[in-house]
Amino acid sequence: MIRAVRANHKGFHTALLQPGVNLILADRSNSAGDKDTTNALGKSTFIEIIDFCLASNAPPGKGLRIEALQDWAFTLELSLVGREVAVTRTTDKPGFFAIEGNTDDWPVRPTVNKEGVSGLDVKKWRAVLAWALFDMSDLSGESGYRPSARSLLSYFVRNQTAAYNTPFEHFGHQKTWDIQVHNAFLLGLNWEKAAIWQQLKDQKNALGALKQAIKTGAVDGELASLGELEAERLRLTTQLEREREALSNFRVLPQYREIESQANLLTSEIHGLVNANIVDKRRLDRYRDSLVSEDAPTEDRLEALYGEAGVALPGAVMKTLAEARAFNAQIIANRYEFIAGEISALEAAVREREADLVALTGRRADFLNALAGQGALEELTQLQEFHAATRMKVDELTNRITQLRQMTAKADTIKVETVELKRATILDYEERRVLWSQALSLFSEFSENLYKLPGRLVIDIDDTGYKFDVEIAGSPSEGISKMKIFCYDLMLITFARKRGLGINFLIHDSTIFDGVDPRQRAHALELAAAMAAKYGFQYICTLNTDMVPVDDFTSGFDYESLVRLRLTDTDPTGSLLGFHY
Repeated sequence: MIRAVRANHKGFHTALLQPGVNLILADRSNSAGDKDTTNALGKSTFIEIIDFCLASNAPPGKGLRIEALQDWAFTLELSLVGREVAVTRTTDKPGFFAIEGNTDDWPVRPTVNKEGVSGLDVKKWRAVLAWALFDMSDLSGESGYRPSARSLLSYFVRNQTAAYNTPFEHFGHQKTWDIQVHNAFLLGLNWEKAAIWQQLKDQKNALGALKQAIKTGAVDGELASLGELEAERLRLTTQLEREREALSNFRVLPQYREIESQANLLTSEIHGLVNANIVDKRRLDRYRDSLVSEDAPTEDRLEALYGEAGVALPGAVMKTLAEARAFNAQIIANRYEFIAGEISALEAAVREREADLVALTGRRADFLNALAGQGALEELTQLQEFHAATRMKVDELTNRITQLRQMTAKADTIKVETVELKRATILDYEERRVLWSQALSLFSEFSENLYKLPGRLVIDIDDTGYKFDVEIAGSPSEGISKMKIFCYDLMLITFARKRGLGINFLIHDSTIFDGVDPRQRAHALELAAAMAAKYGFQYICTLNTDMVPVDDFTSGFDYESLVRLRLTDTDPTGSLLGFHY
């Protein structure tokens, strides 16, 4: 329970708190103008100071760690496990908490720092809070998804605007596992089931990320079916065996390139001889054809032609024709002699080339036989490189097949484990019915106290874990949405006290009553007072005076006796810190 909130500056308005309801009011003075405001008097800062001393995160330049509050130290006096202690944290050195009081039975004992002050660092102070308020060792520093004292405290000290949006979250965009684990702890459910659920989700997400990486090329390979991969591996394995056999039969011939060059030269010569023979044989064919088709004219053929024409040739002409015949016969004889000579020469050339062809072909055959089954060193190297590349592909495929099988098996395992986890969680849920049903009953009771019909706190278990919801008739209105949070938080502190946990305070900012009908505000404050008195806890609420439903309290409810501190807008000294910044 919180006894007092102090600071090391004289202008600060110390708040002395008591069991039950404690109201911190921001008054509007009679002399205040229409441009003055009660929104900067320190109501939210008051809650922030308490949270600061309870080991909230304190990044530089934010919250209380601004330049205007340099050298400030805030002290929280409270009782932990029946012992009165004072905790002081400075804005300049927020990593150290000065501790005063009896700490003999604490699981972590304060130590003296360089300045001679006894205290704890952030981690150790949080461990003490976990032990004192929630009866657990501080698990926040361990691996895995576990409840932490700070997250649990944030449901009892709502210190952010986003904390008033939904009962189950204390900051915006809170992760699902965080919501499930901490609400399960507070509602008496098995939070370890929620942690295992998140571990299975992580494994599933990791598989999905790996598949996406393969698909987008971030990981080598292509996403294919197991059958396609096996078929490709078989093809490459066959190719690998052929390459292995070729390598085993390969012989390196040192003179390979010289012999290959000589064989190529012989091939070129052979081609030249063959081409020359083709040309000469075509010439032989033409010469032989000309001898067959060309005949000498008969001696009387010309006279016969003239006789047929009825022309008589004189004797002189006959003599000239005879001479012409003799000359023509000589020409033909000479042509026969020339063609015969050419034919003889061509035939001799062809025969010579054919003999050369036989000799060259034999020599080339010897060279080719020498090269058969053997190769140059660079060819062997290339074959080895091809073989190594194929082997690498086979190995990659084998790894990919193994990976795909493992991924498929893991995905199936996750599905089976999720189903089994859901079944085990439902069984555990039933075994804990006596415990969690108290929380549901309290919420129903509190909501009925504010409205005509009781609301419902709903706990479901589906394939993703615990699901929480609250229902009050007329939920769409802002006021009723805020009262869902009020009823839930009041249930949490009441339920915690019934379970014997050490947490014994609940703190709300005036935001909890935004848009709430004055009658429900009055019922809520009276209900908080009744439950605080019955179960021994403290309810602290900051309000503007004009939000206090004075006319709607039941007769005999003295709200004035619950006011522990009044802040005013008369001048800056009336604010919590004694000045405006």
